[in-house]
Amino acid sequence: MKAEDLLLISVGGAAAKIARQIALKSRRDLSQPPMRILILDTDDAVLQTLTHAEGVSATIFGTQRLSGRGTGGDHILGVGAFRDDAAILMQQIGAPRLVVVLTCCGGGTSGACEPLLRALRDRGIANIVFATEPFAFEGDARKKTASIIAPILSETANAVTTVPLAAFMPKGSEQWTAEQSFDYVADRLSAGVSLLWTLLVHPGYIQFDVEHFRQMLEREVGGALTFAFADAEATGERRAETIVETLSSSPRFRLRGVDSLANASQVIVGVLAGDDLRLSELNTLMSGLQKVINKQAEVVLGTVNQAVFNGKMEVVVLAFTQQGLEIAPSGDALQPVRRRAGKGAKAKALTAVKDRFDDVERTIIDGVNYDEPTYLRRKIRLKR
Repeated sequence: MKAEDLLLISVGGAAAKIARQIALKSRRDLSQPPMRILILDTDDAVLQTLTHAEGVSATIFGTQRLSGRGTGGDHILGVGAFRDDAAILMQQIGAPRLVVVLTCCGGGTSGACEPLLRALRDRGIANIVFATEPFAFEGDARKKTASIIAPILSETANAVTTVPLAAFMPKGSEQWTAEQSFDYVADRLSAGVSLLWTLLVHPGYIQFDVEHFRQMLEREVGGALTFAFADAEATGERRAETIVETLSSSPRFRLRGVDSLANASQVIVGVLAGDDLRLSELNTLMSGLQKVINKQAEVVLGTVNQAVFNGKMEVVVLAFTQQGLEIAPSGDALQPVRRRAGKGAKAKALTAVKDRFDDVERTIIDGVNYDEPTYLRRKIRLKR
């Protein structure tokens, strides 16, 4: 994938500051042309605080409606503001092959994500959304806005993760200042998004199949793939083991009482390291992670090799959960739990057929369960 084929769009003031940090990180780490970033906000005052960074453009929208001010937490105003300037904004976006959207759900401007994502899908542009939910102390109004926006993202994106800001915080951070806390969250988000971007644009010896990734995102119709992600970095002789331990125990894979790794249908593992990366380290990394990943998941590895990273290893893991699966609680079954019943005659009929064969001996030939539908055995994703 060429650099111009990938675009990061941040929506809202809080996301704008994170997006700029991502731009600086990609430039600092790789000494390559930085990630293309488009910062969108309704509040001109926020955009004025952002210092220039190469590869970053900032656009104010909805001025007819809001006169360059914020939405005051009203997500409906965010929707309308985008629609007012949709034609101009989509012209700026152009025709990238993949758009990464970054937003913080507590603000009203994040409401603009709904028409933005619908416009992207109408144009056949694959998209993946990284969204955050506010800290508990930020107040009921922001939490309420987040509770409205998050389900909308799940209906309109190709793939989405919604992570509470508190989930990014490490142990012992309770005494940090607000500035330290928000800076740390920005660092972790920028690390995850930057690693994904690097994996796509600057592949190393083991290349990540970008087109397979795009097809995976675009096959979902009627709702988004959900995913969880976490990153880790380490140095020294035992860097691979350290990263396995960090990722395996990451709370970001156990949000809301569920285990995303144990229930994943697809997992992407991206490794950023120097020319000193050893095959034995990749083996340690992958064998360690596969102990906690759903045994039936499709696992894809990609590496990025840059001499500037000699002695260091960074890894990002994205665990995608297939639609139509209920997630098993953490500590329970390591296999996906299929939904038993849904609404409508079709769902009832499927449930009836399933129940009818519950007590019948399975047809197992050469280790393959032929009672399972072909599309499930072969991991074929059906359009809904």
